[in-house]
Amino acid sequence: MKTDASKLLQIGNYIFEDAPSYDELVHCMRCGFCLPTCPTFSLTKMEISSPRGRLALMRAVSEQQAEVSIEFAEAMNFCLGCLACQTACPAGVPFGHLIEKARQQVENKQKTKRPHLLNILRNLLVKKVLYGPHGLNPFMPFLRLYQALHIDKLNLSRLIPGPMGGWERMLPKVPLKSTHSSLGDFVAAIPPVRGRVGLLTGCIENNLLSGMGIATANVLSKNGFEVVIPKNQVCCGALPAHIGDLEIAREQARRNIEVFEAAGVEIVISDAAGCSAQLKEYGHLLSEDPEYFERAIRFSKNAQDITEFLSEHFPLRKGMRSLNLRVTYDDPCHLIHGQGVYLQPRELLISIPGIELIELPESSWCCGSAGTYNLTHTQTANDLLKRKMDHLRKLDVDVLATANTGCYIQLAYGVSEQNLHIEVCHIVELISRAYK
Repeated sequence: MKTDASKLLQIGNYIFEDAPSYDELVHCMRCGFCLPTCPTFSLTKMEISSPRGRLALMRAVSEQQAEVSIEFAEAMNFCLGCLACQTACPAGVPFGHLIEKARQQVENKQKTKRPHLLNILRNLLVKKVLYGPHGLNPFMPFLRLYQALHIDKLNLSRLIPGPMGGWERMLPKVPLKSTHSSLGDFVAAIPPVRGRVGLLTGCIENNLLSGMGIATANVLSKNGFEVVIPKNQVCCGALPAHIGDLEIAREQARRNIEVFEAAGVEIVISDAAGCSAQLKEYGHLLSEDPEYFERAIRFSKNAQDITEFLSEHFPLRKGMRSLNLRVTYDDPCHLIHGQGVYLQPRELLISIPGIELIELPESSWCCGSAGTYNLTHTQTANDLLKRKMDHLRKLDVDVLATANTGCYIQLAYGVSEQNLHIEVCHIVELISRAYK
């Protein structure tokens, strides 16, 4: 396959656009504060599996001391992208931006080696099916039948080579309807009306975890907010960005900006921490786009996670019944590290009548989901999940609450595998249940 000359840009031994910024790389003081916070370093004790080691490798490529090699690709892709190192870093190195651009270099190099037809098929799968507004809809009836006939119990997907092998083990029970088909384009507020917000329903959540979006719309409505759910919205762009498809992520960002601007809402809300974190990155993602940059900055400033938004409108309206549950909470990485949201989810939980909040040890430690990481690096993800389950087993709780779709799927899988009689749910699902 020929490489588009406009996409070539020699920076050290990086030859494509979106190279990791050398000015940002040299901010790393190599102090090692990131080491004890890094899940992959905790498992391997190898420098190349640490944030400091990865930054050193990126810098070596910039200084023409190393190449974008197979070893470079493995080191970058072994990272979870949990951003715990950003929280720990005294120099403020933007590790998340740097790792995404390093992965973009890897992906662009791999594209040049793939057959042209394979690249076309891959783009079709990614843009139209996985991250399109309704691309997964045609497959849902087959997945429901697959589960209804208990074919999933045979785990036939383990025969598939590559990262998709064994995907059934994590598949949640497929709901009958998607978030959008359940809610439509608009949910009215219960008077008095306090405002009007847009709701991002996401790609995976819309079809596989629609209960979250429905609960979010219900809680917003109960608290006086009209909810607009644009039909033509698309994936937030987090998943393609994390695996190095930054151009696809930019296309998604532009589309969502257009759609939510047309919807006439000032605030755009997501109930998935990875999505809300990505929405806040649109200004950075489109910083080189003169047509969209200012619009992206405005959009990002007005994007919020549902836990953040509800906490700003405390107290929640009366009418919740007592649930009488002992609940623990696991911090999604892209909420606590990516957005600095820590207290708000806990405030929401203790505001529910009858909830006793029990802190989970190492709640800020990654569960191993990390987008598609639990598919591409299954054993490492399972090792991290076991660490989480070992802590959970020692607690006397009824519910494990989270605030992210990927975490929900990973934690529910862990609870099932460990035969723990604990319900996994989103915080807003508990609030919605209390209102009912």
